Amino acid sequence: MGNLWNFFYVLAASVGGGVIQTTTGFGYGIFVMLFFPLFLPLLQASALSSMIGMWLSATLAWRYRKHADYRSLWLPVAVYMVVSTLCITWSTRVNMGGLKAYFGLFLILVAVYFIFFSKRIHLRANAGSATVCSTLSGAASGFFGIGGPPMVLYYLAVAGEDKLKYLGSLQMFFLFTGISNIVSRAANGIITKEVLLLAIPGLIGQIIGKSIGLKIIDRINIEQLKRVIYFFLAVAGALTFFTNI
Repeated sequence: MGNLWNFFYVLAASVGGGVIQTTTGFGYGIFVMLFFPLFLPLLQASALSSMIGMWLSATLAWRYRKHADYRSLWLPVAVYMVVSTLCITWSTRVNMGGLKAYFGLFLILVAVYFIFFSKRIHLRANAGSATVCSTLSGAASGFFGIGGPPMVLYYLAVAGEDKLKYLGSLQMFFLFTGISNIVSRAANGIITKEVLLLAIPGLIGQIIGKSIGLKIIDRINIEQLKRVIYFFLAVAGALTFFTNI
């Protein structure tokens, strides 16, 4: 019965994550990682998030492929792959249970950043910012399966006011790096049979979420949606942090 409930949880969380990423360009991993670690070890939860999120990014990247800025992809993708692979390999050699408190703190910091600072900090799209953002993204994704926020900053700088360019470039980045993450996690034995089975309802859920997101992308008040997400991030982070210290 527990496994059936897990299937339902993954399906429901992936619907929500699919809506969020389709409408904002990111956020699938942030949303589902509020729930997946509740019934999976942190490593397997991040692997499941990466597998489902990569497929969602693939479909969105294809949809916006003509708008992507491919010149802005190669350096951050290369840096991300190196950092993420190192962190994934290291994560199998340390006590990830001890890192759960840090994961909670990470969620809190992400929420605080987006609530208070995201509109105040503006990056320039250059090699330096690409390297810094992709390093932070690769480390966060390698350990926790949430690497989107730093790259959102970078690709907002790349795209300027061009929403489609932002969506296309960011989803293409997530596609390439998602494939790399899955290969690294599989090579390190993190992707188990349970993760593969749970990916099935996750894929169904993100398809439903994507279809909903595409219908409301031009109608929804994105700022209100973001505030709800960041509130849950802060709450989940605080609960995770204080129950694991």
